[in-house]
Amino acid sequence: MSREDTFWMALAVCEARRALSEGEVPVGAVLVKGGRLISKAHNRTGAHPLHHAEILAMLSVHPDEVEGATLYVTMEPCVMCSGAAVLARLREIVFAVENPKFGGTYSLYQIPLDDRLNHRLRVRRGPLAHEVRRLLREYFGRQV
Repeated sequence: MSREDTFWMALAVCEARRALSEGEVPVGAVLVKGGRLISKAHNRTGAHPLHHAEILAMLSVHPDEVEGATLYVTMEPCVMCSGAAVLARLREIVFAVENPKFGGTYSLYQIPLDDRLNHRLRVRRGPLAHEVRRLLREYFGRQV
């Protein structure tokens, strides 16, 4: 992992902490293009079931800014968010931990890599998985 990957993922982890403090599943997302931050968000599904961090990050800027950007996200995007990433024509998704129940990027489905679609993007694991797992355990431990 590069220092740049660690920097951007750390910012996504900060967003995940914000989600946790609001009683949400701790997922944070950061959109980066040309080495600069263009958007950041965290889960707000209590307000609306579609308000995933990835979707909110993409919606908060003009579509031209999103195209070609890299999405750093603490948890592997679900099917909805993976489809949105393809439609938005992201360049890359970098995630810290897999999503074995709902993963649409790597674990269950590989939507961004599907050659039947009109756009494909790079997908890779990023840093800080240990920190993200700790946040997820903290959240799901409260839910029991």
